[in-house]
Amino acid sequence: MAKRILLFAVKLCVTVALFVLLFRPETFFLPPDQFGGVKPGHMLQELREAGAHSIVFWLTFAAVVKLSGLFCGMLRWRLLLKGQGLSIPFTYIARSWFIGRAVGIFLPGTIGLDGYRLYDSSLYTGEVIKCTTVIAVEKLIGFVALTFLVFVTFPLGFALLKINVVMLAIILLVLAAFVTVAFIALLNPRVIQVLVAVVPTPQAIRNKVDKLGAAVTAYSGSRTNLIAAVFLGLGVHLATCFMYFGTMMSIRAANTGLADILFASPLMIYGTVLGPSIGGEGIREIVFVTLLGGKSGAASAATFAHLGWWVGEVVPFVIGALLLPFHMRPSKEAVQAKLAEARRGSQSREGLHLEPAAIKAYRDKLIDCALGGVLAGLAGGAVVGLAEAAWLTSRQAGLTELVAYWWAPLAYGTVFAGAGLGLAAVLSFVSLIVDRFPSRAWAFGICHGLILAGAALVIGFFRYRQDILGEHNPSAGQFLVLALLAAGIGVAGLLPGTFFMRLAGKTRARAALSAAVIFLMWAVAGAILSAVLKPEAKAAAFQAKDGAKGPNIILIAVDTLRADYLKAYTEGKAVAETPAIDALRADSVLYQHAFAQSSWTKASFATIFSGMYPEAHSAVQKDSALPDSVTTFPEILRDAGYFTEGFANNANIAPTYNYGQGFVEYRYLSPDYLFGAGQSAEKMTLYKILREVYQKVMGRLRGDRINVSDFYQPAERVTQEGLDWLDRAERPTDTPFFLFLHYMDPHDPYMDHQDPGVGYARVRLGLNPSVDTYRELFKRVYNGEIEYCDTHIGELLQGLKDRGLYDDSVIVFTADHGEEFCEHGGWWHGLTLYDEQIGIPFMIKLPQNQLAGETNTNITRHVDLAPTLLQFAGLDRAPAMQGKSLFQADNVTHANGDGRVVYSHLDFEGILLQAVRTPSTKLIKANEGNKRNLKPVELYDVASDPGETANLAGQNLPTEQEMFDLIDQMQAAALENAVEPELIETPDDLKEKLNAIGYGG
Repeated sequence: MAKRILLFAVKLCVTVALFVLLFRPETFFLPPDQFGGVKPGHMLQELREAGAHSIVFWLTFAAVVKLSGLFCGMLRWRLLLKGQGLSIPFTYIARSWFIGRAVGIFLPGTIGLDGYRLYDSSLYTGEVIKCTTVIAVEKLIGFVALTFLVFVTFPLGFALLKINVVMLAIILLVLAAFVTVAFIALLNPRVIQVLVAVVPTPQAIRNKVDKLGAAVTAYSGSRTNLIAAVFLGLGVHLATCFMYFGTMMSIRAANTGLADILFASPLMIYGTVLGPSIGGEGIREIVFVTLLGGKSGAASAATFAHLGWWVGEVVPFVIGALLLPFHMRPSKEAVQAKLAEARRGSQSREGLHLEPAAIKAYRDKLIDCALGGVLAGLAGGAVVGLAEAAWLTSRQAGLTELVAYWWAPLAYGTVFAGAGLGLAAVLSFVSLIVDRFPSRAWAFGICHGLILAGAALVIGFFRYRQDILGEHNPSAGQFLVLALLAAGIGVAGLLPGTFFMRLAGKTRARAALSAAVIFLMWAVAGAILSAVLKPEAKAAAFQAKDGAKGPNIILIAVDTLRADYLKAYTEGKAVAETPAIDALRADSVLYQHAFAQSSWTKASFATIFSGMYPEAHSAVQKDSALPDSVTTFPEILRDAGYFTEGFANNANIAPTYNYGQGFVEYRYLSPDYLFGAGQSAEKMTLYKILREVYQKVMGRLRGDRINVSDFYQPAERVTQEGLDWLDRAERPTDTPFFLFLHYMDPHDPYMDHQDPGVGYARVRLGLNPSVDTYRELFKRVYNGEIEYCDTHIGELLQGLKDRGLYDDSVIVFTADHGEEFCEHGGWWHGLTLYDEQIGIPFMIKLPQNQLAGETNTNITRHVDLAPTLLQFAGLDRAPAMQGKSLFQADNVTHANGDGRVVYSHLDFEGILLQAVRTPSTKLIKANEGNKRNLKPVELYDVASDPGETANLAGQNLPTEQEMFDLIDQMQAAALENAVEPELIETPDDLKEKLNAIGYGG
């Protein structure tokens, strides 16, 4: 009794806590509006505003529907009792059911109802094991029916959860698998009996377990009754769904329909059945507010959810309480007579118990199957890992190691051993259904073939779409070819694997040893390959030249920095305090209207380095490399005698992608690699998954704290690296240098410097975080990141002054692209070509601070930077460069007042955009079906509408055709010097870093 009281007390505390969470989420350190700010008074107001007639009518409807569901449950119970040869009158069943509901109203889930029915039916029949079996089978049927209902209704409202179609497909696949397996097991009770029998059990309860297994098997000849029970289970849950439709209609909840209720109710039922609250209280309100609060309003959702408790629990409680005094069991003689009659009419129970020899045989077969699956996973995973490692390393440039060759077989083999065990479980289930098991050798071969085929299909599809098709989906024909190839690989793995295991694995020990040897052989072979094929470290090849002239050139690029968030661009109105950038602006020429040629890092930096449009340099997709055929301005500077040094801080421009061409030294300030992997392994599919899981788990363990170095290196590290290089003895002092420094801080994750460790990352929040919750928060922390970065840029600039390098140097300050804070219905960057994503800061400090403080109001572009810097160095631009210098030959007279236009391009994650912009007009073209739902054509008068809010396309304005002609001309010019694209396979750790900063997929 004390234990029951304690359990009830715990459940009561949980229930109270749930209501505190709902009404006062700040108690649990959540935002006050986490659940829409709903309060009890708001719910009362909902009831007051509903008409009395509506409430009475619809609550009566809800009660009648709920009672019909209870009637289905009673019929299901009676049907299952008969399957065990037990007969209880329906009137007795009904009374017991309602009394159980009355007893269970204060207990979690259905414990009270099920517990009382088990107690009452056991006393009535004297068959505890059989009555226990009935309740257990009934629960299984209930979960099968409920999961099937979720499977059917989930698509009605999945958009409310803000998940994509792929995630919907995965969820439905999991639900379908559960329903299928559970239903098949239900119709084949012998499977359950065998599984119960083979599990090692203490001898003290072995007999009861055997009886339970035998009782379950009693349904083997009752499939029709089991199917009928499933349909009755659907009736139980559908009645609950329509009950909530009635409670919703009673208060006339706005913007909510039957489809919404059918979507949310099954999920709520799961919560109340599995949750630890009393009668599901607190859970139902939170679930409905979470799922439907955005449509109905939080108060309405909480109100009609709570009314469901009164209708679904209190009404049966009242009926049960009234029936309790009249619930009398028949005499013992009458019960025994009824049981004897039922047993005479039921099927024989002979042979239902498994003999010890049969149990041992089944156990051995299941162990052999599991062993074959695990060993197949080890061997097959090693093959898959080596194959992907070979593919990736063959497509990478700038590697200094090949650890992928040994890391991949070890990691894939270990993880795929678990996958093999899962396949063995499926194979065992099928074998139990047909009561025929494969040998250990065939189990190994089948799992080995399936692992190779599955990996070829899944990883192959991902690699083909990502690496070959540039993230565009393959055609049906291409997918068919890939599927046939995967099937062929599976067959090739099945037969040799079976043959090998038959020869080498005659005993379990020999089988395990043989597979372990194969696994280790693959790993050793990989280690040998990594050592033999390891790229030779290239010494810094630099020759100072007597004729080298020109000033030192320093390029400071801040990732994801919007121009309109700097005081220098807003007449001091911006929020962020940036004294260092303001001081640099005072010494520089500021370009008021500067634009990037793309809205994400890889394409923009390729344009900065090459002076070519994205379509020309072709580094426009996630796995694009900067082609060797592109001549970068660092190459020209180096060949002329400049010492070129670069510090990249974003995986998209790592040496792997050939962005180091032209640099004597080019260092990627990489986050730390995990699990012993290296640069050559960072793009592997498994590494990406493992790193993402690690970051999420560690984030939880850290209390959702973020270690920014898991994503990129912070500003102080970049500044320190730059100043340390300037002080190195190896840096020639008798030749000019070019120094590239890449700061990442305004890029997500936005770190909250007021609350160290708190950060907001795209990889965690998704593409569409709540506007109300995050817009102002993001802006605040984004401004904080700008201020933080400014501090360390100030240290860099002071370091240049202290070393006597500031005055004579050309210093360029810019960004690769901007950021969106839902100005056009979205977030982040790399998804549109609106000005918030391509508008950038752009300043040039000339030697001796010439033209200090000037503002240039003409159009300026990234594509013009390379020719400009080469001109300062006294060098000619490469013939393929498509930009033009911003200065005339004297390097002080502006040259960009010649009517230049901005042409930008984006080909990212299936979004294909082109934009052309003049000082007054802008046109954007988008591909059909893009995931941002951008319109095919957008036309803006940016002179009067700088926020690009009024789309003028389709109004037959003459400027629209003029801009179309202009965009065609610019594209033709961009393609004139286009080079063949080079795509590389990103290493596993690098791919995870890309994913961490929002470039995954």
